[in-house]
Amino acid sequence: MSEDRWFMKSPCAQCPFRRDVTPFLHPERADEISSLTWNRYNEFPCHKTVDYGDDGDGVTTAESLTCAGFLAMQISESGMNCPECFTPSSEVYSDPFEMVFAYEEQWKKSHA
Repeated sequence: MSEDRWFMKSPCAQCPFRRDVTPFLHPERADEISSLTWNRYNEFPCHKTVDYGDDGDGVTTAESLTCAGFLAMQISESGMNCPECFTPSSEVYSDPFEMVFAYEEQWKKSHA
C-alpha cells in the first residue's frame, strides 16, 4: 500500500454502500452514513480498517482508510475531485436516497 493513500481502492464484499449487498443496517444508520457524502470534508472509515475493542465499539486509528463505497458516493454527491488512482465503483448506490430506500425496503421485508 502506498504511504500516501488514504482510501480503500474498491468496496469490500460487505460494504454497506454497495447495491449488490443485501442491506443489513437499520435504515436510520444508512441515512446517517449516506448523508455524510454530501460534504466533501466528511470521512467514513472502512470497517476493515477500524480497531474493534472488547466492547465492540470501533475506533479509527492512524492506519484506518476511507471506505471506497463512501468515497465513490461522496465524489458524486459533493462534487469533490476524484483522487488519483481511484476509480469509483459502479456497484455503489447512485445517491443517498437510493441507498436509504433499499435499506428501508429490506427492513420492511425482514421485520414484517
